[in-house]
Amino acid sequence: MSTAIIIGAGPGLGFALAQKFGQKGFAIALLARSEDNLKAFAQTLSEQGITTSTHAVDITDFSALRQTLRAIAQKDTVEVVIYNAVKKQFNSPLELDVEEMVDAYRMDVAGALLSVQTILPFMQENDEGTFLFTGGGAALHRWMQAPTISIAKAGIRSLAFMLAEELKESPIQVGTITIFGTIKENTAFDPNKIAAVYYQHYQQGVPEVEVQFKG
Repeated sequence: MSTAIIIGAGPGLGFALAQKFGQKGFAIALLARSEDNLKAFAQTLSEQGITTSTHAVDITDFSALRQTLRAIAQKDTVEVVIYNAVKKQFNSPLELDVEEMVDAYRMDVAGALLSVQTILPFMQENDEGTFLFTGGGAALHRWMQAPTISIAKAGIRSLAFMLAEELKESPIQVGTITIFGTIKENTAFDPNKIAAVYYQHYQQGVPEVEVQFKG
């Protein structure tokens, strides 16, 4: 059984992604900071017949993140990695403390790159694998009230395109889903609808790097 790693497993999109890929036959490895959330997710997924492992880790602790990812890849066959972490902070660019901006960038972009660099050699051994990043419309249309999100989503979008270019001659796929709205249940941006788009993007072999989800 192949494994899908979901980094940044929260109660919205992260959990929906775990359900979708789990229902399609993947074992799920969930990474997040909150041990309580992870236990709750694992119990629900287990009741649905989905094989799940949980890993409490601070994504901005790069040494711990690298060690956790390596341990999973050494034990399981990782076919999919979904990077879904984001630091939400609301103010204006001039109100934003530069250290807060750096912290957000570490979580939203640098952690994604580290994840690819760590898991890629294992995928290359298996001659298959897909990396998917959670992007946002703020990358293309600035969100003045959330400068960390706008800057980070622009970064993750650029990273996805550059990695896809670098790996284009390999069997490893890189894609990003750019979400143009606020994720909320029972709306056009319901997490389950969005999770289905991730799975479709993976299943189709990421024919284009970016999918823009507009509800």
